[in-house]
Amino acid sequence: MRIEITSFGHNYGVPEADVILDARCLENPFWVPELKEKCGLDNEVQNYILGFPACREYIERLTELLSLQAGMSNRRGLDCLRIAVGCTGGRHRSVTVAELLARRFREENYEITLTHRDIQLA
Repeated sequence: MRIEITSFGHNYGVPEADVILDARCLENPFWVPELKEKCGLDNEVQNYILGFPACREYIERLTELLSLQAGMSNRRGLDCLRIAVGCTGGRHRSVTVAELLARRFREENYEITLTHRDIQLA
């Protein structure tokens, strides 16, 4: 089964997906001067977000739920699960979560398509 993961910014509209996640509840690196110009592909941004226990727990639980859903969807014969992860601008939090989800699903041997739709706009 293929899993398509898209990060996006709510400021630019919500994409069509089977599952839409909102990462705006996570701590926002945008407000940290040395992280503002970076993005969720950068280790410093990922480490900042994962540095908060509540953020780590959110991502861990989310990953467990989506892993369960992917397995169930696969057993039902679905060929694709489309997951969209949004934050305000689509540059920091959503990108980080999408990257971490993609990493987990690759470990589970799913075919992954990962797109950061709005990373250059924010």
